Amino acid sequence: MAKKKIFMLQTGGTLGQEKGEDGVFRPSDKEYVDLVPNIRDLADITIERTVNIDSTNMGTEERAMLAKKIYESYYKYDGFVVVHGTNTMVDTCSALTYMIRGLGKPVVLTGSQKSIFVPGTDAINNLYYAVKAATGDFGEVVIVFGDKIVRGVRASKVSEQGLNAFDSFRIPPVAEIGIDIILNDNRLKRFNSEPTLFVDFETNIEFYRQTSGSSTKIFERYVDDEKIRGIIMEGYGAGNVQSRLVHLIEKAVGLGKPVLVVTNCSLGAADMEIYEVGMESLKVGAMSAGDMTVECAAQKLMYAIGKANRLGLDGKDKIEFVRDIISRNYAEDVSETCGSRFDI
Repeated sequence: MAKKKIFMLQTGGTLGQEKGEDGVFRPSDKEYVDLVPNIRDLADITIERTVNIDSTNMGTEERAMLAKKIYESYYKYDGFVVVHGTNTMVDTCSALTYMIRGLGKPVVLTGSQKSIFVPGTDAINNLYYAVKAATGDFGEVVIVFGDKIVRGVRASKVSEQGLNAFDSFRIPPVAEIGIDIILNDNRLKRFNSEPTLFVDFETNIEFYRQTSGSSTKIFERYVDDEKIRGIIMEGYGAGNVQSRLVHLIEKAVGLGKPVLVVTNCSLGAADMEIYEVGMESLKVGAMSAGDMTVECAAQKLMYAIGKANRLGLDGKDKIEFVRDIISRNYAEDVSETCGSRFDI
């Protein structure tokens, strides 16, 4: 049987960094795939280095480039591996989920806590199993790291030191890594697809974290600044919002500026109908992110507003269009779903 074809896109991150004379790790130009024993027995691997940066500096432009490369080569390969830094890996997972709809094949992100060029690195196993997973029965964006494979759009970075750096608090892993890869039933399986591409995200959004007892000046500025097109707000618990902010949310929504509320908890959801301090914001037009992670909610909001921009929507029509996208289940990114009157 012929080997499956895998396209590996290298973007940098700790895995390929080297320590300089000053003791600081920086991106290296060295190739590293063949440091992994037997990795080429798994698949026919094509390698391209798209960028070589610390993922702290990864942005929408770089993610759009990755999405375009995957989309343009979709029918040439059986799966894709993206080597990525850990700091913004979950952001890239979410962005790719929305940029390439109807994926049908595995897009596997991986990296490491220690450089592949130092003793005791975790990069060897992570790279090996990432390639193996990319040949397997996944039809979604996932993270391979340590002994877990987690849904990318549900993942959170949980440790700066541990080798299991990622988890998905609200759902189980989609597979586990032991002697071999053990697939779980909650994964999205491979399927035949004709994917679509959309990369024109609206990046002019801001994140606001409520602090108890401080001023509201920053949020007021976000609402009044016409260059800011959407706001992610971190709610307390079940999406609760301080009453003094409600009139500002109403003002933002009236200006056609979506306000999306996420929970500040690792478990649970922004169920804003439970308490009056949540319901007040819903009544003036805030949207609940349900059980989405902050990173997922931010990428989905940029996607939704970008789609609204493409259609030339504004005001109430824009708000309702964005609301429909936010509440829909895209690749199992949120537990609660609802129908939509828009073709999105």
